[in-house]
Amino acid sequence: MPGALCSTCNRCRSMRSSCGLWRRDVKALMWKELRENRLKIIVGCVLLSIIGLAVSIAYRFLEGGIPGMGQIPPEYADLIKKLMPDFSNVNAYLYSQWFSKNLQQVGAILAIVLLGSAVAGERELHTAIFLFSRPVSRGMILAAKVIVLFGGLVLAVLVSTGGAVLGALIVGKAPQLAFVLAATLHSVVALLTFSSLATLLSVLVPDRVKAMLFSGGIIIVLSVAGQFKPLRWLNPLALFGSPNLIVSPVPQLVPIVVGVVLSACMLGISYYILQRQEF
Repeated sequence: MPGALCSTCNRCRSMRSSCGLWRRDVKALMWKELRENRLKIIVGCVLLSIIGLAVSIAYRFLEGGIPGMGQIPPEYADLIKKLMPDFSNVNAYLYSQWFSKNLQQVGAILAIVLLGSAVAGERELHTAIFLFSRPVSRGMILAAKVIVLFGGLVLAVLVSTGGAVLGALIVGKAPQLAFVLAATLHSVVALLTFSSLATLLSVLVPDRVKAMLFSGGIIIVLSVAGQFKPLRWLNPLALFGSPNLIVSPVPQLVPIVVGVVLSACMLGISYYILQRQEF
């Protein structure tokens, strides 16, 4: 029948309800993943949103300087001024205090918490045997987990960045839309790369706490190593973001491509290892 093709898969001609991500059992796995992690996602959205609002509203109180600065010895006053954010414009402030700082740091923790237990949690709780004995390929199970958890992380980034922008508007400082969109894209790519790393460690390490610690440790080590000028490219904050976004709010191709390629490689390795593990 002509209408029958609308509900079939073009590749295998099977019913969409029984093919790939359209399968009912795969959808059920996605709902399971969402139910188990919804509290983490909600807490992440709320926490990041509060931080975003606080960061933006703080602009009003800090812009005029710290009260009593005149009474501080000059050598200490100069040091404090160097540590103060850039208040030249709200874009510079949001970049230094939100996109390249609080969002990536707290967002990285959320990414590790969400994905660090994706597979390791199933093994630790002894549910992996049941889960991977279902009539669904391991690739589809991993894909279901990644789609739901990556989606929750992106939602947290978008909601909290909206909170940061709202806070800026409340204090009368409207950031440039193009800057916000470009910086948000870079932050999403960075956090999805961190999530892919956490996914890989979750597949490699059968203990979710250790998987999270190893993931966080790698990111911290790279960040510290990146403080040295020759190794600056190792610093995730320098790799996925650039102050150039402030003056030229256009997505930069290199960090985006690097993030996508790294994520694809780590997820591909995760799939390869998962296929060969015994449960």
